[in-house]
Amino acid sequence: MIQRMCIKVHFICCLLLLGFGLQAQYSVSGGRGVPLLAKDDTYNRLQVYLLNGMGQSEIRYTSTSSLPHKWYRYKNSALNAEPVAATQQGNVSVVSNPEEGYGYFAEVAGELARYVWVIDYSRYPVELRSLDLSEQPDPCAYLKLSGDMAMEKLMYHTPNGILTELKRQFEVTYKTLEWTESTALFSQKEIKKVVDGNPSGQTLDAPLCDTDVRIAGDLFARHFGIEKSIASSLYQAVAIEVHGFADKLNSDAPNVVSYEAADLGGSAPVDIRFKAVANDPVAAQYIWKIYRKEDGPEKLLVRFTGEELVYTFDKFGEYVAELEVSNRSLSCTDQSFSRDIKIVESSLEIPNAFSPGTSPGVNDEFRVAYKSLVRFKGTIFNRWGVELFTWTDPSQGWDGKKGGKYVPPGVYFYIIEAEGSDGVSYKRKGDINILRSKNVQNE
Repeated sequence: MIQRMCIKVHFICCLLLLGFGLQAQYSVSGGRGVPLLAKDDTYNRLQVYLLNGMGQSEIRYTSTSSLPHKWYRYKNSALNAEPVAATQQGNVSVVSNPEEGYGYFAEVAGELARYVWVIDYSRYPVELRSLDLSEQPDPCAYLKLSGDMAMEKLMYHTPNGILTELKRQFEVTYKTLEWTESTALFSQKEIKKVVDGNPSGQTLDAPLCDTDVRIAGDLFARHFGIEKSIASSLYQAVAIEVHGFADKLNSDAPNVVSYEAADLGGSAPVDIRFKAVANDPVAAQYIWKIYRKEDGPEKLLVRFTGEELVYTFDKFGEYVAELEVSNRSLSCTDQSFSRDIKIVESSLEIPNAFSPGTSPGVNDEFRVAYKSLVRFKGTIFNRWGVELFTWTDPSQGWDGKKGGKYVPPGVYFYIIEAEGSDGVSYKRKGDINILRSKNVQNE
């Protein structure tokens, strides 16, 4: 019980001390413009301030206590801190004209110490003298910044003596193209990217259009209204991005026999439109390649140069369609688009009866059921060999009429010749029964 009470009291005391310390705070003033809190390192309880010049500078400490404030400063570690003079009025104390490159802190009985590091930013100017663009190491993916950009590192020591860099940041602006899925189009977009440290040597995603690159900063200088900027000459884009599309233009007729669905293909003949949209005018060469999967790309069925292609697949098998898009100098190529196409085997099924004029829309035409027939001819005869109807499209059929009138019910004969996408030949002969009540009126 006593142990639990001790733990509880210790916990409450820690909370009170922490709350007491958090209510105390530093503020920094002086120099040209408003000083910038550039880093708030909560782990080390250290705040790093930048001042544009040290004229009339002050570090002010506001405490919750009017007890004496004892001020110290350190160069490398708070363990080696030395006292500094300060003036105090009530619960506020001030160090006047602090020296840059030091960490300062105030101690008050019962309060936790916090730290302030001061840097005179005006002593570490940025010089952006030239900006060049390099295509190394991979021009198809990246654009590397280079040039003459001089700047000293901004450094500080944490209270425990760790030398740390306060990273400068620069804003890099350039143009590229952005793909919009809903419209299937590219549109120009301005990219603004913040980079840490010296921009020289930094890499950007390769732009998809011609553009210049602008650098502004650093962002600390922007705060003080003294930022500098520089622009490159116009960069000729080389990177390629392509989006390919493959759409089946013809749908299956109602009398096509069902088959295992595929992403593309199906019952032959199948017309498929292939279309490419790339970042023109950088993209200059389009090559479509179509081949049978079993033969491989060494044996092409099609090699077409252009952005859009319509191809008819009329042979059974599995195919691959690939797209290759290159830039103006052929130095970058996008080969990311590929589609598989499957054409199913053929079949032919012939009914033996139908009932024209009896129940419209239900079994009122003589139609075959089929898959992948690339050639077809059917002929209907009566019992005396008179030709009544001929058709060459397997998706169509006979409505049981001759000269606009229904023929009498009874037995009729057909001859059907066809060829499948798989090379199978069909030659069928047989009879077909017309089932129809005699009181059905002719049209």
